[in-house]
This record gives sequence, structure tokens and C-alpha cells, in this order.
Amino acid sequence: MYIGWREIRDARGRFTLITGVIAVLTLMVVMLSSLAAGLDDESTSAVRALPGDVRTQTAADGAASSLTDSRVVPTAGVPALGVATTRITAGERAAAVSAFGFSDVDTVTVDPTTASALGLTTGSTATIGSTPVRIDTIAVVGKYAHTPVLRMPLSLWQEATGRDAASALLTDRYIPGTVRTAHRDLPSLVPGYSSEHSSLLLIQALLVGVSAIVVGGFFAVWTGQRVRALAVVRAMGASRRYLLRDGLGQAAAVLGVGLVVGLSVGSLGAWIASSTVPIAVDLTATAGLVAGMAVLGMAGAGLALRPLVRVDPLIALNR
Repeated sequence: MYIGWREIRDARGRFTLITGVIAVLTLMVVMLSSLAAGLDDESTSAVRALPGDVRTQTAADGAASSLTDSRVVPTAGVPALGVATTRITAGERAAAVSAFGFSDVDTVTVDPTTASALGLTTGSTATIGSTPVRIDTIAVVGKYAHTPVLRMPLSLWQEATGRDAASALLTDRYIPGTVRTAHRDLPSLVPGYSSEHSSLLLIQALLVGVSAIVVGGFFAVWTGQRVRALAVVRAMGASRRYLLRDGLGQAAAVLGVGLVVGLSVGSLGAWIASSTVPIAVDLTATAGLVAGMAVLGMAGAGLALRPLVRVDPLIALNR
């Protein structure tokens, strides 16, 4: 990559600019990926922790109702789950929570954040809805639709929410009037999750596509300005393969530096922002996005470098 390195050194400003643009795009992808993972965790971690498939009430369109909207009659021998958004009050303080009532649970569990905010400890008494309850355990039990989850017995849940029915049956067995949702699809039962998740994925896809267009556009313009100089190299005996390998190596170096810088700064930014916004670093998703940017960027650069394999020394020199 002799020619490529010389050009990078001689046109340092241009290559610094394009490397900076790639780094900024990578930073945005990493931050957005971490934010998407954090919002996903805030919205679905409680339902992902359920033991298996779930059956909820059949909606008007034949699909499964969300856990919030569903009403099912508890069936003997089948674990039931109740889900409702309510308030937990301790003294003068109150907080919104998602109450999860399980038919096979006999203790009340509050997450540490809510317990700390309300000054609750094991053995304390709080009011859920209008029902006084004793807090048996303080532990992480996940979140549902961006609210902390309160885990409790189903009978207590029904008393606190004033409902006779449950929200779902935790079984894959056929129950008339219900629709089964596989465990991997349980996030779809959280209200608003699908639109939120799809929007964030679309933004990430657009950023990856933009990075490929930026890299390809830069090398298209850059190659157009180098055709005459490369024709001289061709006239001196350089092969098309050598020129193409040199050009792709140059693109890989620029793209690699931009991706590494963006990934490093983006990871640092995600770590700093995690104290104020829901951030969770999903290494697999982040690696996949950065790899996608690398592949699409090289594809764009490869298309832009096509003139290198067609350059004719005589025609180019006579321009």
C-alpha cells in the first residue's frame, strides 16, 4: 500500500476529515445501540424472566392481547399471572409500579430502587393500591413498560387491584379464548414495545447505510481526482490488481481507524451516560452493527474504486 500511505500523508487534512466523519457515525451507532438495549431492558426484563410460554386473551383481531389489557379466568392446575400498573405508598411517599401477581408465589418482593426511594426495608409495611402489605423481600425483579415491578401473590394482587381475573396463564396448553405467545416473543405483549423497538432499529439501520454512502462517496470523488496520476503508475508497469489492492487497503485503513475511534469514544460516552439514561451495552449487537458498517463501507469503497481497474494509461494521460 505504498501509494495509499503516501496519499494519506500528503492529504492529511482530507483523510482526517473523512476519518472523523466515520468516527462520529460509529459513535452515534454505538450510543444508539446501547440506548436501545437499555430501553429494551427497562421495558421487557420482567416478562423475559417468565419461565416459558404465555397465554393471554384473544384480541378483536385474533392476536394476543397485551398483558395490561388481557383478562383471563384462572384455571385449576395452571399458574396464573396478573399484571397491573398501580401505586405503592409508604408514609408520605409514593411511587408508580407494575404489580405482578403470581398464583405460585407467597411473598411480596420490592426492587431495591423503589425500596430505597420509599425508605422500605424487609418487614416494613406499605400500601399497594389501598391494601396494606408487608414487604418480605427486597430484590431485583425486573421492569415492565419502564416501571419497576412489584412481585406478589395473585390473591393479594387481586385484592390490591380490585380484579377477579388474571392477565395471563403461564402454560403452552390450549385454553379456549386465549392465544399462546412463545417465550422469545413475550416482549410483544408489552404495550408500546414493538413501535419503540422498531423505531430505534430503523434509526440504527439508517446510520449504517449513511456511513456506507459517506465512505463510498468520498472514495468516488478521491478516485476521480487520482485517475491521471494512477495512469502514470499504470504506464510505469503497475498492474490493475496492484492499484485495486492499494486503493482497498487505503479505504480499509481509513475505515478501520474511524471505526475504532468511534467505538472507543462511543463506549466511553455510553458508560458516562449510563448514570442518567437507560443504557445497556449489548456486545453482540454492537459488534454486529460495527461489522455491518465495516462491510458496507468497504463495499461502497469497492464500488467507488472501479475506475482503478479500467484506467487506460494512454487515454488518461491525453485528458
